[in-house]
Amino acid sequence: MKVVEFDVVFLSYDEPNAELHYADLCNKVPWAKRVHGVKGSDAAHKAAAELSDTEWFITVDADNIVYNNFFNTEIEFKNPGIQVYSWIGKNIVNGLMYGNGGVKLWRKDFVLNMRTHESSDSDRAQVDFCWEEGYQQFPQCHSSVYITGSPFQAWRAGFREGVKMTLVDGVKVPSNEIKESVWWHNLHRLKMWSTVGSHEENGKYAILGARMGTYMTNCTNWDYVQVRDFEILKEIYQETVNHASVEKDAQEYGTEIKRELGLSWPWLNEQQSKYTFDLYNESYNLFQTYYRQLDV
Repeated sequence: MKVVEFDVVFLSYDEPNAELHYADLCNKVPWAKRVHGVKGSDAAHKAAAELSDTEWFITVDADNIVYNNFFNTEIEFKNPGIQVYSWIGKNIVNGLMYGNGGVKLWRKDFVLNMRTHESSDSDRAQVDFCWEEGYQQFPQCHSSVYITGSPFQAWRAGFREGVKMTLVDGVKVPSNEIKESVWWHNLHRLKMWSTVGSHEENGKYAILGARMGTYMTNCTNWDYVQVRDFEILKEIYQETVNHASVEKDAQEYGTEIKRELGLSWPWLNEQQSKYTFDLYNESYNLFQTYYRQLDV
């Protein structure tokens, strides 16, 4: 089936760039629907499912700009056990491309009956969907993820990944086991979140957030499950982030993380950050070109 045959639902909560991104989506798919301001990821996705008139439906997060070519995509349902298909999104701050923020295709009945995030009845589904059974990730990138609409938006995006990238199947592990137990892909992503971005507006807030999320989850008694609650995250941000010392505070968190967890992250100035970002993109493009030549 072609993805244009499914309902498309835009999910927004409080993102400062939501209206701009929704207008862009409606220009591409005028039938797009919207769920706005629903608290809780599980509840928001159920609201999206209830809006859908198709057996499967697509969600677009509010921080996403979807590429035109996505709507030419065809999908073949080979595995009846798959309930969610996800495509990767490209983060404009650090260049990472994985499921975070990417476009997703959901089976409506599955969403209406699932129990995740605030409705979770299992440890695996307390803070994200991707550790649940029936989730399949595609390698194609079909959107860009813009998290820098405000300092808070950037900080929150970084903080959430700083928490989640140190978990194993959604569950916290002893701090001395992180380097051995956490999937190396996630440690790589955590490294990028925690170092690259100072060249972008509000990018330093994303770096600070990632380091704070890692530190609070693994070096304090803070309940990491609270990462799913956007209102709690807003309180943490308002109570702890000093706008006059973002870079200094991020470096201090880096020092503590190295001492407590053995994860060593340098601070990159704007020029170093941009160089790393560009090099990362070039490496990815070379990799893709090489495999296309091999027809892999």
